[in-house]
Amino acid sequence: MSNDDLHHTSDDPARVHSSDTRDDVSQVDIPELSDFGVLPGAADLPELPQLPELDALREPAMPEIVMPDLAMPDLDQFLAVTPPAPADISQPDAATTASPRKAPTGAQAPRPTITFEPTPARPPRASVPPRQKKPNLLIAFVALIAIAFGASFLSSTRDGSSSTPWGTQTSSSASTQADSEVREYAEGLPPRWPGYRGSATNTHSISPQWASGVATAWTLELPAEMTQFGPHMFVEGQVLYIAGYDTIEGQRGSAVRTLAYDLSGEDPALLWDTVGPTANSAIMTYTPAFVSSETQLFFLDVVIDKETGEQTQAPWGKEFPLAQADGIVVTCSTTSSCSGWTHASGDWTTLWTTTTNPQTSYGVINQDLGYAPAGTTRSGTGELASVLVPSNWEESPQIINIHTGEATTLPEPGTPGTGRYVEVGSDGFVVVDIGKKQGMAFDSEGTLQSTFSTAVDRRLPAVSRDGNQPSTAGIKTFMTTKTANWSTGTVELVGENDCSIQVTLTSDGSTHTTPVPGALSPYMTSTCLFDPKEVRVSADASVLYADTFTYQDKSRFFIDTVNGLVYTSPELNSPKQIMWVFDDMIIGMTESGLKAFVPASS
Repeated sequence: MSNDDLHHTSDDPARVHSSDTRDDVSQVDIPELSDFGVLPGAADLPELPQLPELDALREPAMPEIVMPDLAMPDLDQFLAVTPPAPADISQPDAATTASPRKAPTGAQAPRPTITFEPTPARPPRASVPPRQKKPNLLIAFVALIAIAFGASFLSSTRDGSSSTPWGTQTSSSASTQADSEVREYAEGLPPRWPGYRGSATNTHSISPQWASGVATAWTLELPAEMTQFGPHMFVEGQVLYIAGYDTIEGQRGSAVRTLAYDLSGEDPALLWDTVGPTANSAIMTYTPAFVSSETQLFFLDVVIDKETGEQTQAPWGKEFPLAQADGIVVTCSTTSSCSGWTHASGDWTTLWTTTTNPQTSYGVINQDLGYAPAGTTRSGTGELASVLVPSNWEESPQIINIHTGEATTLPEPGTPGTGRYVEVGSDGFVVVDIGKKQGMAFDSEGTLQSTFSTAVDRRLPAVSRDGNQPSTAGIKTFMTTKTANWSTGTVELVGENDCSIQVTLTSDGSTHTTPVPGALSPYMTSTCLFDPKEVRVSADASVLYADTFTYQDKSRFFIDTVNGLVYTSPELNSPKQIMWVFDDMIIGMTESGLKAFVPASS
């Protein structure tokens, strides 16, 4: 329903309003007496001027219902509920489109508050037409009582005595919050000019500047052929790499188009743009999408030179690159084999091929615990380096030594075939049963190091995903004591029925607790469930980022934990893919290209 629908009143003359019916009954139209026909004595009607005597009787009859200390609204205004017209609500400015060749222009105009909580539905009232005649005594009496009752109701509403409109419990602490709305940025900020002006660094912690809200730094359109099927993104340092579907005129099959942008400047700077053939399909989704070496990127069977963007086709065809170490690239078939490849004198050579357990067709996504960076498959260094095979969920996990191709099947703490989670640590692997109650830690060769029981009875908090890879000991410590020593901190909701946000910093073990902001409290459960896709925390705990705060809401938020304020924007929630680049920059892939988001105060 649009705003226009909210305050639309029918112009149909045949439609009867309740107020119209009331006026027909309560008012006497003397000229209509002629409709009764010829009446004896009708000529004496001019004697009716004696009626003004009723006005004299009306004043002394109702002294007790006059309220001289209360400013009474007009009856017609009180009974007419008219939402604000769309013209009174300014709309957000369209995002400024920037390109690496043209600097954006125009200032970011201040935007209105975005109302997050849904307004309780009210049945629409018909507007009250202007009255031509005085109401009778009964109508006047009822009207004044209605006004008095309405004033009392409004007063109680301002005092916070009304119940929550969603019929759910709300944190009592949060209900006292002065601000129960979601904004894009803090009030009082000056207009922000487009462009990025940060330090272009990634310290594995988000900037405290996000406590000011979120703004769009630039928008970059990509070729339609790429965005049609959802391109893949990879960030390394200050450079963003994009790979997507394309075709080559005169050649059958698909091709891969790759672009590289330097994101450190005010606007993204195009480094190169190349197209090359592939025996696979860029439309396929596989995790990890990219494997990186010092000088090259591997995407499908395409080898990309990082410096120039030059593409060459590798011989492994429809297999997917899984990891690389010491000049060896590991690929897997998505069926039952993996291979190791080396490159010398311009040619690729198969170093080994190993038969594995049945594999998935989508890689390692959604089978880990979510503590290591997404798509992490390699553990260990040197001769002990190994890679996790993307086995089917019900299969026992397997690892392969990158140098020798030797496969090792890892035992499971639970019943085999029921499912398990595997987290890739920097020095080994952690396998956890489907119920997340028992865990086993292995080194990178697959040798059992320890077993442990998890702290599932206390519900594990969400770990700030800063881009660091934990050790197996770090994972074990977290799952038993809730301390994540590889991250900035953890976030959880504490309490029952009355939920609060608790941030625990790893640096000093301090906890910082703040009530759930009023705008988010309607989505709380009685158990204070908190299971976001991703959270990040600033080093001083002053601000946190949450991708889906609860399962009931799919938005991305920045929360000022000091002042209890919540920030988001339609632009921030529109991308299907979100990737952190710097402490003060997020990029998102939309249906037409890229958007960069920065703190509103930057």
